[in-house]
Amino acid sequence: MLKIDQGRLASIFDAMGSKTIMVIGDLMLDHYIWGKVERISPEAPVPVVEVHEEKYKLGGAGNVANNLLSLGASVIMSGVKGMDVHGDILIDILNRSGIPTSKILSAPGKGTIVKTRIIAHTQQIVRLDRENRSVIPDHIREEMIREVRDCIQGVDAVIVSDYAKGVVSRELISEVVELTRGNGVIVCVDPKERNFPFYKNIDVITPNTKELSFGAGIKIESDQDIIEAAKRVKSALACDTVLVTRGEHGMSLFEKDHEAVDIPTTARAVYDVTGAGDTVIACFALALVAGASPREAAIIANTAAGLVVAEVGAASVPREKLYRICREEVSGHTGHTL
Repeated sequence: MLKIDQGRLASIFDAMGSKTIMVIGDLMLDHYIWGKVERISPEAPVPVVEVHEEKYKLGGAGNVANNLLSLGASVIMSGVKGMDVHGDILIDILNRSGIPTSKILSAPGKGTIVKTRIIAHTQQIVRLDRENRSVIPDHIREEMIREVRDCIQGVDAVIVSDYAKGVVSRELISEVVELTRGNGVIVCVDPKERNFPFYKNIDVITPNTKELSFGAGIKIESDQDIIEAAKRVKSALACDTVLVTRGEHGMSLFEKDHEAVDIPTTARAVYDVTGAGDTVIACFALALVAGASPREAAIIANTAAGLVVAEVGAASVPREKLYRICREEVSGHTGHTL
């Protein structure tokens, strides 16, 4: 099993609290309705859910920011909401979470993205999506870039959380990369298939296997296919680091001039993978700027992902809990490669 020296682990976690990360991307609300089913509707062959609880949580880029906050980092959030009641709910949750909202813009034509999940007896019955995936207007993108320019000297990394809902474009990525070039700020992207050609010259990309397959243009059926696909993506995007999330198979890390490293999953039980990718990129990026090597950052992010998938809904891991689990399970110095 891959390990991290205890002294290194302590140093990385100590440094997390002094870092500032800017998150840019698609903000959304995760709306959960919990209930129980005891009968089938007489109107149609569908279950009748008796609602017991209803809750809104941060989704998309907001969940990335929430994960960073849980790990002790300072967060600057940049995104777009609608001018609607769900936009007000989103801002309220961000404020109550301690995430600044001054750089969140309103786009009247888009509406706030909401994903409603109806759950009965721990089983998701249906998901309802309210979204407009049209690309944000140029003037809003330009205002977002001005916000990046104004605060870039005070951040350690930029995370682009792309859910392909219209905020992330080729122009936005290009301008963010230009603003961060040469000043030590790394750009990390959690990608979506249709936008893969946009991510040129970024530092880190964290695709899942399906996204990697799409980005590389090859079908993935084996470990060797993953290695070949990652090489293609690294070359096509001029990207230093590719971290592939592989579900029950853990992760595979591809660094510049290093062999591929396979990191087995640490998940004890998997109830819900919602938001696991948000946890991975938040933890990986923060660990990197806190002094971890890519391999060390991947081990920490993999441990965090194993904890959040054991909870229902998008979740985050407190820094103290993650440090304790890492200290118990990954302190040492051995490893293996694919």
